[in-house]
Amino acid sequence: PYRDLVIEQYNSISAENSMKMTALQPTEGKFDFSSYTIRDVALKFGLKRIHGHTLVWSKSLPKWVVNAENATLPKNTTLAARFDLIMKKHIQTVIKHYNAPTTKYRDAEGNPLMKSWDVCNEVMYDNGSYRGALDIQNGNDKGSIWYRTMGQSYIQNAYVYARQAALQNNDTNLKLFYNDYGQEYSSSKRDAIYTMLMGLKQVMVDGHPVIDGVGLQMHINYDTSNTHIELGLRKMASTGLMVHIAELDISINREGVPLSQTIIDQRAVLQEQKYRDVAMIYRRVVPKEQRWGITLWNVGDKDSWLAKDAKGQQINYPCLYDINYVKKSAFHSFYAGLNVAF
Repeated sequence: PYRDLVIEQYNSISAENSMKMTALQPTEGKFDFSSYTIRDVALKFGLKRIHGHTLVWSKSLPKWVVNAENATLPKNTTLAARFDLIMKKHIQTVIKHYNAPTTKYRDAEGNPLMKSWDVCNEVMYDNGSYRGALDIQNGNDKGSIWYRTMGQSYIQNAYVYARQAALQNNDTNLKLFYNDYGQEYSSSKRDAIYTMLMGLKQVMVDGHPVIDGVGLQMHINYDTSNTHIELGLRKMASTGLMVHIAELDISINREGVPLSQTIIDQRAVLQEQKYRDVAMIYRRVVPKEQRWGITLWNVGDKDSWLAKDAKGQQINYPCLYDINYVKKSAFHSFYAGLNVAF
């Protein structure tokens, strides 16, 4: 049922985990591109695009990267230079693999299936500061090894390396995104992301901008304020970049404990309305030429990263299909939100 629904209902796919660094480069210099699941789905069923996720993130790092922070450095090499080389090699190897003229990631006409990449992911805390050292105020977040070793400049460098790799493949259409969460609830983070993006917009490689779009993950709750959702989308749209709702799911359980069926049913009604609202707000706030689309963060309720507690018990139902892949009322509501006339 999962694959059938992907074929039937979606025109864009994104890997939740299999394109992150720990999956693609588990050992330094040894890349693992053996998984063709996404490519096979895209090719076999005529999907229009693959969105790559993600090249540079503070999490999902292989152990060798984590260990490199405190390892003995090669002679005449600084820690910053060591990590810059690690980052550059990873970004450029991955982009060149998936977008090379000889890659298998091509459609019948020879066009790249890989249309876009999240280059940097979640570089900021909710207070608008850059994710760096261990941050006790942010839940003991482990911070970013990239920021600690290279400082803020790693972000711009990552986009430069990504654009260079695309151009070296003669791919002038690859869209490069920044992806983050919280634009809908933190004004400090929203403003800081805006400032960062406006700076990146000024950076060019051979006449090509290094950034094309911004993703709002949109992991929200059944009662998230529509006003806040609109504020986040409107601010990101004001950058002039493409705007992607990149990881949409709507939780009905922020408590993290099993809920009664009565509460589940009550919140499901609010979830249904929220899915419609998100689609309509996106269409109303983001100009048509700036819409990259809405990516839903999995198909069925049992597949979601939010689905189960530590004991493996289903406690959340955030998707458009239930645990048996039957359309929920939220599906029809979301569809209406995508199509209703204003």
